[in-house]
Amino acid sequence: MDLRETGWELHARSGRAVLVHDAGREIDPARLRLPGTLVVALHEWAHVAEAVQTEATADADAKLVSRRGRQLAMRLAAETGGQICYVDPLSGELDRIGRPRSAHAMPNRRGGPIAPVPPTPWGPGLAVSAITGTIVTVTLVVVTAGLADVSVILAGVVNLAVVAGFAPSIWLGRNVPVWRWVAYGTAAGIVAAWLALILGLLG
Repeated sequence: MDLRETGWELHARSGRAVLVHDAGREIDPARLRLPGTLVVALHEWAHVAEAVQTEATADADAKLVSRRGRQLAMRLAAETGGQICYVDPLSGELDRIGRPRSAHAMPNRRGGPIAPVPPTPWGPGLAVSAITGTIVTVTLVVVTAGLADVSVILAGVVNLAVVAGFAPSIWLGRNVPVWRWVAYGTAAGIVAAWLALILGLLG
């Protein structure tokens, strides 16, 4: 589902978070381009909201659920780059969260525009990944080949240390719009270097 085509309202229904677009159709947040942690947090919030609705709970609990929902709506607004209509599951009140980036954004069902998400830059992104992967591959192969002349074990330890050092950056950068291409290239470069080294040993 393309976020550029429609606006969104955040609801909690039957213990699940749903996003309703301008045609009134319900969509699971997991089907959109959203971080996994945000999707999990949305469904946890909806589950708690249902429990608060069905049980006799204190006003403080209800306020906490409402506040948490608004926080998640703010995160959704940041992810979509526009406005999210948050429907409080307890009071039914509707709040507009975020600010549209453009006056030409697509209108949602209640009139608030949602800024379009720019298309994925596959061409430049893959070029960056290819350059990064080539640099990482060549560097690892050259360094490992030099160390292998001294000690094969030392070369293996250094390679493992390099992989362990890159792993957190690759994992954190995989969802960042620009740095994800560098992360992809780094991961591909490490795999290519290891394959080249293994083939070199077998040959």
